[in-house]
Amino acid sequence: MAYSFDYDLTKLPREFFKDVAEIVDKRKLHKKLGKVSKKIVREFGVDKILGIPLEDAISVVEDLADLHIKNLVHEKDFKKAKEKILLVPHCSRKYMDLRCKADFNPMFSSYFCNHCSPDCLANQATELGEEKGYKVFILPGGSCIRSIFGNMNCDAVLGIACPEEIKLGIGFIESKGLAIKGIPLTKNGCANTQFNLDTLKEALS
Repeated sequence: MAYSFDYDLTKLPREFFKDVAEIVDKRKLHKKLGKVSKKIVREFGVDKILGIPLEDAISVVEDLADLHIKNLVHEKDFKKAKEKILLVPHCSRKYMDLRCKADFNPMFSSYFCNHCSPDCLANQATELGEEKGYKVFILPGGSCIRSIFGNMNCDAVLGIACPEEIKLGIGFIESKGLAIKGIPLTKNGCANTQFNLDTLKEALS
C-alpha cells in the first residue's frame, strides 16, 4: 500500500539520506529505530521542510533508513550478480496517456520504453539501465513483480519506488533468494514522480 500523503524529498539535501544510513548502520539503530526516528526528524526539521505532519515524516525516515540498511546488506551479492533487472515506476513517465509510445506486454504486466521523449525520466532510466546490461521493466504497480519473476530468471533486482513500495517488494524478492537494491523516489504521487538520476547511475555500476 502506498502512502496516503504526498511528499517532495527534493527539498532535502541529498547527503541527508547517506548520513541517516551511516548513523543507523554504525549504531545498529534499526533494531530500536522507533526511539530514534523522531529525534532525527526533529533534528533535521524534516516535517517542516516537507510540509507534512510529524508522524508522516517519521514514517518516511524509518522507511528510508530500512531501505539503505537493506542496500548495505545486499551490496556484496548485488555487485557479484550477472543477470540484473531494473524496475522503473510508470508514474515517472513524462506522459501518462497515448502520447507515451511505450509498449505494454501483458506477459510481464509491464511497459517497455520506445524512447519517444528524451526528457522523460522513465526513458532516461531505461537508457542508463540498458547501457549497463540490465533488462528494464516499467511497472504499473508493485504487484506486477510476480508476473516478471514468473516469466524470467535473474540474479539481482534494482527497483525505483517510494520507500514503502520498495519495502513491500523486498520481502518478495528476498524470498526468491535474490540480491536487491532500492532507490527511493524523491517525489511521490500518481504522476510526475521523480528520482535522482545520479543516484541511479551510481547504483547501476
